[in-house]
Amino acid sequence: MYNRAMVHQIRPLTEDLVDVVLSILAEDSLSNIVLIADCTQLKEWCDVRVLMEDGRIDAVFSLYSDLDFLATAFWCRNVESLQKVMADYSERLVGKEFVAICTKEQLDQFGKACVILKPIEERQMIADRTTQLQCDCKAKPVRLSMEDAAQLKELYRLSGTPAWTPNAMNLGPFYGIVEDDGKITSVAGVHYVTPFGTEIGNIATHPEHRRKGYAAACLKAVVEDVLERSELAILHYYADNTPGQHLYENMGFKYSEADPVYFVRATCAE
Repeated sequence: MYNRAMVHQIRPLTEDLVDVVLSILAEDSLSNIVLIADCTQLKEWCDVRVLMEDGRIDAVFSLYSDLDFLATAFWCRNVESLQKVMADYSERLVGKEFVAICTKEQLDQFGKACVILKPIEERQMIADRTTQLQCDCKAKPVRLSMEDAAQLKELYRLSGTPAWTPNAMNLGPFYGIVEDDGKITSVAGVHYVTPFGTEIGNIATHPEHRRKGYAAACLKAVVEDVLERSELAILHYYADNTPGQHLYENMGFKYSEADPVYFVRATCAE
């Protein structure tokens, strides 16, 4: 008897691998929802690679490049597999900062494969087709389009929302409150839409129009729309965002089985 060395191969995510990868990620879709999106709707902006050991998928890693910062997502069977697949990105990751959203288990794995600079606790909440979202605001949000992108860019600048790109307008619904003069004063939209779940985000309200319930109205409109095509509406907020916590809890969102998660800034050493 002898121990045969494991033969590993790193491949780009090609169409023949997508269904197999998704079947693995779907075993815990809430923990892997960002990577699911990177492998499906966001694939054109992602460099996704698959580590295979003797024909078995042992790790999947994605590098998303449509934002002003590098964003990553991953799944792995063990830390060694994660280290191997990340080494394949060394030219793009070494000496650079990048971010990820991780569960506690993934955070521990990530910390052994790279240098964690700052983990920030986030909460993950969900709504499904049985959820009765509450909103007292009488203002009626309207569906926005790419023609509104310039206004939204300014609104997001005013509200300090960094993770927005105009391409998001083509990924799923955005709803906004539009004043009589045509000015958009509040908005909610999506980060991605998948059959397993849609992440709601890009929520912003003009500083002069806060405390009117506009965000709740826009959020409710987006959720009702996306649940026609997706099993779950998912959102994340920083754990210290008390106003956000009260808003989402009062509306009727529930904490997910993957909660809490962590927004992580990291780098790879030389």
